[in-house]
Amino acid sequence: MNNDLDGGGSNNGGGGGGNNGGDDDEEEEAAMVVVVVVVMMMMKKKKKFKGVFKSPQVMHRHRLCKYQKYIPNSEFETHYNLLLQSCNSLATLKQIHSSLTIAGSINQYPHLGAQFITNYSKFGYPQIARSLFEEIRHGPNSFLWNTMLRAYTNGGHFSQTMELYSLMRKTSIAPNNYTYPFALKACASELLSYQGKLVHCDVIRTGFDSDMYVEAALVDMYAKCGLIDDSCKVFDKMSKRDLVCWTAMITAYEQAERAEEAIGLFHKMQLEGLFMDPVTSVSIASAVGQLGDAKMAMSVHAYAVCNGLFMDVCVGNSIIAMYGKCGKAEKARFVFDRMWERDSITWNSMLSCYTQNGLASDALSLFDQMQASDVKCNPVTALIMVSACAYMGSQQIARKIHHFIVDNETRIEPTLFNAIVNMYAKCGDLGTAVEMFDKNPLIERNVSSWNALISGYGMHGFGREAVELFSRMQEEGVEPNHITFTSLLSACSHAGLIGEGRMLFTDMEKLFSVKPEPKHYACMVDMLGRAGFLIEAYDLIKTMPLKPNDEVWGALLLACRIHQNTELGEIAADNLLWLEPQHTGYYVLMSNIYAASSKWQEVVNLRQDMKNRRLIKPAAYSATSWSAQ
Repeated sequence: MNNDLDGGGSNNGGGGGGNNGGDDDEEEEAAMVVVVVVVMMMMKKKKKFKGVFKSPQVMHRHRLCKYQKYIPNSEFETHYNLLLQSCNSLATLKQIHSSLTIAGSINQYPHLGAQFITNYSKFGYPQIARSLFEEIRHGPNSFLWNTMLRAYTNGGHFSQTMELYSLMRKTSIAPNNYTYPFALKACASELLSYQGKLVHCDVIRTGFDSDMYVEAALVDMYAKCGLIDDSCKVFDKMSKRDLVCWTAMITAYEQAERAEEAIGLFHKMQLEGLFMDPVTSVSIASAVGQLGDAKMAMSVHAYAVCNGLFMDVCVGNSIIAMYGKCGKAEKARFVFDRMWERDSITWNSMLSCYTQNGLASDALSLFDQMQASDVKCNPVTALIMVSACAYMGSQQIARKIHHFIVDNETRIEPTLFNAIVNMYAKCGDLGTAVEMFDKNPLIERNVSSWNALISGYGMHGFGREAVELFSRMQEEGVEPNHITFTSLLSACSHAGLIGEGRMLFTDMEKLFSVKPEPKHYACMVDMLGRAGFLIEAYDLIKTMPLKPNDEVWGALLLACRIHQNTELGEIAADNLLWLEPQHTGYYVLMSNIYAASSKWQEVVNLRQDMKNRRLIKPAAYSATSWSAQ
């Protein structure tokens, strides 16, 4: 199998996803067969590979902590060096420390002092490490300073790292290429872009701007602070780039949702003879998921299997999430079922995959399996399952999930609380949603809390109540956002509150600085169209500063269907079929408009056009739930 991930991923055929993809399906099936075979081969070699790959965090920590090799100079130093290396408890460490202190030797051997600092920090006592550092740090050597910086950074004490770095700059001790990566990692972890730039200035001033490890730390710092262009400038100037540098830059593009640039940079990395490690593959899988490219997703999966990366649980989790975003739930489940190790993220990724793809009943079934396993559900699991219940619309299941969350003593953060309110509203239990909202203390209500109930009122046809709740929201000093106005305009549309809707649309930018997006225009067109103001709706579309999308034209077409306006319906349909030529629903709507106007020849022409494009109207279905109780 080819290691290169071209996979034909960028060529979608421009067809949009109709029913003419037989060849593509055959290619996918053939590729999947290869993956199945390789997985089976790898399973036979499970023992050989298990434990070979370190976690991404360990790999990066190893890179950051790369240090000069220490060779003891005397028998005395060798003895204590071995003792410190084998020390596995705080009590033992203190005994060794006391022995050296009594002998008066701790100040004579900086490397032993450094090991004490490292071990105290490792056992969770950075304050003791700092006290020891203050006792023995005297002298022109930067070694102990770097040791203390490393201890703080590896322990996650980033503010102390920056405080010590600032203190070091005020002394006669000059920072070096071991110092800067620790300071830069602290800036990256705390998103301190300004301080990171100051460290960068120090790097240039002291002449370490061409050191590969310092450059890699700069790339990582700028990337994590969201300064992608600055990160790219440092990266492009690097004379030598290792896998960690490439991965940092690829991850930066992926996290900034610039997926195509991430994939392009990965191809350049391959041309330089470097191959993915588990960290890189996680970022590439996420980028492919953002693109929604199923063919490229299979290439990533095959690559991970063929190169032994699939044994890493982080890689398996990212592949599940990637398939979910590409709409391939069955392939995600294939990966899930064949993972040798599963953690809570694995289960949550699969549950999220089902929920994202509208397979809520499968998510509930898997959730039952998760409860029977030894993996504990967490707040993320609860949030996913609440979303699945909201999709299903079953009050019985909604209450069951809510009770599970309470009985399991899951911490209900504001995000989860708002999701539960939204779930009850979507399941038809608006009373419980209102009750939960009213009992929630004002201090814990954020804009999402208000949005959830405004949306609930709207979907139940209580537009007036939604507008009144918005007034309460303003009185409480909560700033509305774009979601607030989407829910309000939708509520006005369903309740026929044309005047209120017009006023809200006008005020959203003028009074609240919320710039209208296509979805807001779609709500307005839907509201005006339902009320019969088709010309006004069409004029609003023509004045849009943005290009109208399928939501906007779809709202107009639906209104034309209601009011049997063939002329505007044709305009809306032409634009929709140009945007989405494979969407059968638009053909059906326009056909109904023609039929209502007795334009039978146009009906025949539309149906023939669908047949020529090999489009088939999906069968409608209804669902019901019942209880044995």
